[in-house]
Amino acid sequence: MTQYLRNIRDAVLSAFKGMGITSKHLAKKPVTLQYPDERWVLPERFKGFIINDTWRCDACMRCAKVCPVDCIYIETVGKGKDRYMYRYAIDYNKCIWCGLCTTECPTDACQHSLDYDHALYDRKRLVFEFADPSSPIPCHKETRLDQGFYVPNAEAEKAKIAAKKEAAAKKAEEEAKAEAEKPAEPEAAPDAAPEKPADPSPDEGKVE
Repeated sequence: MTQYLRNIRDAVLSAFKGMGITSKHLAKKPVTLQYPDERWVLPERFKGFIINDTWRCDACMRCAKVCPVDCIYIETVGKGKDRYMYRYAIDYNKCIWCGLCTTECPTDACQHSLDYDHALYDRKRLVFEFADPSSPIPCHKETRLDQGFYVPNAEAEKAKIAAKKEAAAKKAEEEAKAEAEKPAEPEAAPDAAPEKPADPSPDEGKVE
C-alpha cells in the first residue's frame, strides 16, 4: 500500500514538473520553422552543394582531376590564348561532399554553398551546368585580363604583360633599325655566256 501511494505521489510531482517546464515556454517566441518557407540561418563554413564561380574559373582542371568520384565535367576548345571553356558541370548524384575540389582550386572558384535541398523527381536535373556555351569562358591569363575576368594578382600580371609587350616592341624596332642601316650589297654582274666551240673543218679527221 505504501508503494502504491508513493507511485501516485511521484506521478503527480512528475506531471507538475513537466507542466512547469512547459509553462516557461508559453510566453517565449516559438522556435519551430515552417519549412520550406522558413529556413535556419546556416553558418558560413557549412558544407552544402558545390558551386563554381565561372568569373574566377580558368579551367585548370585541378578539381576534375582530384575528384574521387569523377563528378566534375569540364570541356575546353582551343590552345593558348584561344583556349575557352564551354562546359563546367557537376553531377550531384555522384558528389560525396568531400571538399577536395574546394581546397585544390587556386582561384577559389570552386566552393561549398549554403544550399542543401534539391529534392527532385528526375536525377538528370541534378547535373548542374555552370557555363553557358554561347558565352565561353577564356582560360588564358592575358585573354582573361582583356575581357575583365578574375586573375590572381591582376595588377602585377598586367604590369608583367605590359613590360613584356614593351620589350618585344623595342626589340622589333631595333631589328628594323638595324636592317635599315645595313649597307646594300652590290649586285653581282651576270655571268658571261660560255664561248661556243668552233665547228671542226671538213678536212679534220681525214686519214690519207
